[in-house]
Amino acid sequence: MHALTTRRQALRSLALLGVGALARPSSRAEPTRTKPTAKNKPEPMRLAFIGVGGQGAANLRGLTGHQFVAFADVDDTMAAPVYRDYPDVPRFRDFRHLLDAHAGGLDGVVVSTPDHSHHPIARAIMQAGLNVYVEKPLATTIWECRDLAATARSHGVRTQLGVQGHHNGALRVLREWLDAGAIGPVRAVHLWTDRMQPVRYTASDALAPSETPPTTLDWDLWLADRPARPYSPLYVPNRWRNWWDFGTGPLGDIGAHMFDVVEFALEVGFPDLVEAETPWRNAFTAPPWSRVRWDFPARGTRPPLVIHWCNGTREGTFMRPDSVPHLPAEYIASATNGMAFVGDDGTAFIPDMRASSVPRIFPPEREADVLAQRPAPTLPRPKGTHFDDWFAAIRKGGVAGANFDYGAPLTEVVLLGQLAQRTGRPIRWDRAAMRAINNPEADALIRPALREGVTLAS
Repeated sequence: MHALTTRRQALRSLALLGVGALARPSSRAEPTRTKPTAKNKPEPMRLAFIGVGGQGAANLRGLTGHQFVAFADVDDTMAAPVYRDYPDVPRFRDFRHLLDAHAGGLDGVVVSTPDHSHHPIARAIMQAGLNVYVEKPLATTIWECRDLAATARSHGVRTQLGVQGHHNGALRVLREWLDAGAIGPVRAVHLWTDRMQPVRYTASDALAPSETPPTTLDWDLWLADRPARPYSPLYVPNRWRNWWDFGTGPLGDIGAHMFDVVEFALEVGFPDLVEAETPWRNAFTAPPWSRVRWDFPARGTRPPLVIHWCNGTREGTFMRPDSVPHLPAEYIASATNGMAFVGDDGTAFIPDMRASSVPRIFPPEREADVLAQRPAPTLPRPKGTHFDDWFAAIRKGGVAGANFDYGAPLTEVVLLGQLAQRTGRPIRWDRAAMRAINNPEADALIRPALREGVTLAS
């Protein structure tokens, strides 16, 4: 145990080598605020929060010291702890009323609502000329992702997608080691997660039974622009993620984090083919387990790449890769979330979803060579948090590392896997035309189904 602890300390020190800012210069709008405080630190950001239960509350806790201007949430019960802790902050049920009242006094808006409402909320925020942070996944459909990226560009606002691992120093170490040939050319990546857990999983081939919504919830506002349907506690507050109308299943939930790691480390771009295996498919909920495969073409000097995903529980057994070259079986079995990059000469293994720690290299003798050579840092190390990266872009007129120009294509790749899950047929993707070749069922899912009378830009 002592030797393992010593090794981890050594690797962690490698991750911290180097300094530098992530923001890049931009010709877009001038920064919102630049005046320093007496201690030569930037002034606190003036923030509004839309969705303050669950992840929204966690985001608030991580941003104490900034100015909380206003809150909006459609569920008073979920929002109650935050409202209790911040009784003097103005609160709204309809986020549009918040924007009407406070848009002129905000540096940015943090959106932590269910997936299906990301697009209409973030779009309205940017149309008001405001900077926005949106939790992952960016949206539930490919069209919405592209529209959000285009809206951000047209309004010149600073954006950030909530893939918190994008700001990890260990992610830079992974990229540097792979670039230095630590495991040779990478030809496959294995990703796995235990989601969905049974307590948050609902399987159904029909709408949930109708119930009367509690008075503390504005059900119509919660639905946002989605088709009207009766309320059910099987949707709110915890199980919405597995219903296709509201969420993106485990793939959108955890896959967004893992594909961020893969894209940053390998610049995979877009796949030629995506295929999925599931126990069943229906129009309402994600399956309890799945295997998905993405085939990517060669990129420059990088060879073609295959990404394998598995999630969930099959006949009482947690889905993991059957085997991974070079990686001992006990490491696969020990990780509820795992990522393995397989090269010609070895495998880089990370036992989490965000590259929170530098990778183990297998076989051990290969790791010994890597540690002895200590590939030189080539990437600047981030300072502060993922939010600080967004704040720096706002203040300095730069670009956040996971802005929507990065986050929209990232989410699109993840959602292609979801289309394969939902249709049960291969997805051959024509990105320029935004269509699935020979899969009209998938084409029908590229845009969201909206309630009658709601229209979106073309």
